[in-house]
Amino acid sequence: MPYFIRLLNFTPEGLKDIKQFRAKRSEFKKQANDMGISIYAEYITTGPYDLVTILEAPDLDTILKLSTLTASKGRMTVQTMSAIPAEHFEDIVETI
Repeated sequence: MPYFIRLLNFTPEGLKDIKQFRAKRSEFKKQANDMGISIYAEYITTGPYDLVTILEAPDLDTILKLSTLTASKGRMTVQTMSAIPAEHFEDIVETI
């Protein structure tokens, strides 16, 4: 299954109810699980992004659905990137 990295920022609306973070995070985890998405890591970060998640999903359509649902709630902005393990890239390079 493909890997994805999501870079998220709280919106002003999301910051208004920041004390709901634990409940909203639990809701997100259930939603992801129901879609067959595995959450490998979640980090609160400093710098240009507030939250980084690393996920494995069945396909691009599924991860886009999750990211769109997240963004549509208005509490976070989401940037989603696909990723592959470095070992897979080594195999690709070998074919050059």
